[in-house]
Amino acid sequence: MEEPRKEENQNTGEENQNQSGLPVRSCMLMCLAGIYLLYTGYKLCKNVIDGVDGGAWYFMVAGIAFLVIGAGMLFYGGKNVIKDDKEKRAKEAEEKARLAKEAAAAGNAKKSISDRANLVKDLNEEAETEAQPEEQEQEKTEE
Repeated sequence: MEEPRKEENQNTGEENQNQSGLPVRSCMLMCLAGIYLLYTGYKLCKNVIDGVDGGAWYFMVAGIAFLVIGAGMLFYGGKNVIKDDKEKRAKEAEEKARLAKEAAAAGNAKKSISDRANLVKDLNEEAETEAQPEEQEQEKTEE
């Protein structure tokens, strides 16, 4: 009983390794977080430059750090979303190509089956035509 479960777990582990590093939802959340960090970093830097009360030099450093981290998150998340989309489209194209090949193979199989049926029909007709003269000869010999 436990052996099939182990095999299933191994198969799912291999499938997960083949997939991209992060799911699309995580990448989208990463993009949103990156946008928020860019906004926060911009506001912190702008407040320090404008001389707003409470704007100290360490807010400028934090704002720059937020800008860098936000830009990195936005870039990395966007890159993964685009990569996943391309992979999805490639899989769909492969699936369509595979289905087209199967349909073509099925079409060829139908032709060959119908050809075989016609051959059998022709053989039956030939056998009947050969049997008719023999029956006529037997009738003549009986008379």
